[in-house]
Amino acid sequence: MSRTRAARCLSIVATSLTFAASITACGDGKDSGDSSGRDIVIGMVEDTSGGTAATSAEASTGISLAIDEINKAGGVGGRSLKLIRQNDGSQPSQTPAVLRKLVSDGARVIIMNSSSASAQQVKPVVEQEKIVAVSATNIASAIAEPPNNTFSFILANPITDIGTVYAAAFKKTGVTRLAVITDDSPTMAGLNKGLLPIFEQSGITIVANEKAPLNTTDVAPQLSRIAAAKPDALFVSSLGGQLEVLFHNTAHQIMPDLPRISLASIGNQPDTWKLAKPGAFRQLVYASAISADNTRSSELGDKLKAKLGEKYLGLTAFAAQGYDTVYLLKQAIEKAGVDSGPAQVRGGLEQISTFPASWGRQGFTMSFTSSKHVGSDGLCGIVLRRFTEQNQPGDNWADYQPQCS
Repeated sequence: MSRTRAARCLSIVATSLTFAASITACGDGKDSGDSSGRDIVIGMVEDTSGGTAATSAEASTGISLAIDEINKAGGVGGRSLKLIRQNDGSQPSQTPAVLRKLVSDGARVIIMNSSSASAQQVKPVVEQEKIVAVSATNIASAIAEPPNNTFSFILANPITDIGTVYAAAFKKTGVTRLAVITDDSPTMAGLNKGLLPIFEQSGITIVANEKAPLNTTDVAPQLSRIAAAKPDALFVSSLGGQLEVLFHNTAHQIMPDLPRISLASIGNQPDTWKLAKPGAFRQLVYASAISADNTRSSELGDKLKAKLGEKYLGLTAFAAQGYDTVYLLKQAIEKAGVDSGPAQVRGGLEQISTFPASWGRQGFTMSFTSSKHVGSDGLCGIVLRRFTEQNQPGDNWADYQPQCS
C-alpha cells in the first residue's frame, strides 16, 4: 500500500473513532440531563475531618436513612438515588474543587453538609455549573442571599432569625449585660457578624467578647476575664465539639451559677456530651429545632432508633434536617421531571410550598420560591431547650419560646 493510501485510511479510521466517541459522550446524559436507565446522582460535600465533622455526621445519618427509604419505595420515577460524597475538611478554600469533582462525577444536585463558610465559598461555582446546592444545616444568611444565590438554598432558620429570637428571650429574662466567647473558625466569624449586632440593636451591652483557637486546651484566661466583667449571661458561639465542651467545663468551674446560652451545634453532637464534667451543662440553653410536640419528629426518631439500635442517642435537629433535605430534593426532581438537567431542578425546588418538616414545632413547614431560598416558614423552626443536670437535652425552655402562627 502506498503512503498516500495508508494516510487516507488512517484518516478515515480516526474520523470514525472521533464520531463514535462523540456519540458516547452525547449518550452519557451528563450535559443533556437524560439519565434514562441510570441512577439519579446526589453529590454531597461533607466534613469528615474538620471543625464541623460531628454535626456533618449527624446530618449524614438522616440523609442516608431518607435515601434508603426512597430507594426501597421504588426511587424517583423508578430510578434509584445514588449518593456520592467528597470531604472538604471544613476548609472553604478546598470546597470549590471538591464540588466540581462531584459535578464531574455526574451529580444532578448537591447537598452542602460542611461549614457555612464552605457553602458561601461555592456560591459562584454552583452559579457557573447551574446546579442546585442545598445546605442541610447551615444558617449563614448570606448563603441564600444575593449575589450568586440563584442556585443556593438553605433549610434552617438563618442566623438573623436566631438573633431575633434570642434578643427577645434576653429582654424577657432581664439580660442586659452579655458576655460572648467564640472560636476562631471562619464560619463563626461570619455568623457573629450577623448575630451580635442584632443583640446590640435590641439594647444589650456586650461587656466582654473573647475568642479561642480551635485547638486550644485552656480557656481559663478568657473565662476569667469574662467573670470579671460581671455579665448577666454568657453566650457561647462555636462550632461545638471538644472546644465548646471545654468552654462549659471551665465556665461551670469559674462561674457555676451564670446562665449560659449557645447556638445549635452542641445540642446536635451526642458523642461530645460524654466529655462534659458532671453538671457542666447546667444552666445551658441552646437553639434546638426539635420539639416533643412535633409528631413527625417522633416518627423520625423511631425510624432512626430502629436503624441504629444501641448507637441511637436521640433525635437531633441536624439528622432531621438532613432527612428532609433528601425528600425536598426528591420532590424537586419530580416536579422538574426525572429526565431534567441540573439547572431545571432549581425550578422544581422553587415550586415546593408548605412542606411538612420533621423538625421545629408541630405544623412547621418549609417553602421555596424564586425570591425565597430560605426554606423555613417563620420562627417556629427554632425551639429553645435546656440541658439537664445529667448533661442531656431536656425540656423546652419555659422562660421563652418564639410565637407560632
